[in-house]
Amino acid sequence: MFLKLGAYLCLVRDKELYKQKGCESFTEYIAMPEIALEQRTVQAIMGVYKDFTELDKRNQSHIPIEDIGYAKLDRIRQFKNEENFGEWIEKARGLSLSDLNAEIREAKGEPEKTYSSGARIITLTCPYCNKSFKYTIRG
Repeated sequence: MFLKLGAYLCLVRDKELYKQKGCESFTEYIAMPEIALEQRTVQAIMGVYKDFTELDKRNQSHIPIEDIGYAKLDRIRQFKNEENFGEWIEKARGLSLSDLNAEIREAKGEPEKTYSSGARIITLTCPYCNKSFKYTIRG
């Protein structure tokens, strides 16, 4: 379902179809009450659609991902050019999002930090710009 949504959103953005709805920008379009999607969600869905359809074309075969949520696929697409990408797909299929994030941190050598207050600070890397930032999880 989200792959179709990703295709649709890419089409609307790329062909500027949002103007037909009276919007001046794609951001304004996705904020309309009848759509009401967050920018981050839209970027993730569109990114997953683009990356996985590109991989299908490159491999000349379909990669079965329909049973994996877009959030997990968004997290693993940073590994799309690695030889073990199939392993990442299987991890995304079998693990919870938090466990998958822990695997990604481990693969990147980014340890999870826990403080006496129960809060954990983790470092996340944006798959779009590769900028890193710290995120606090309060226990």
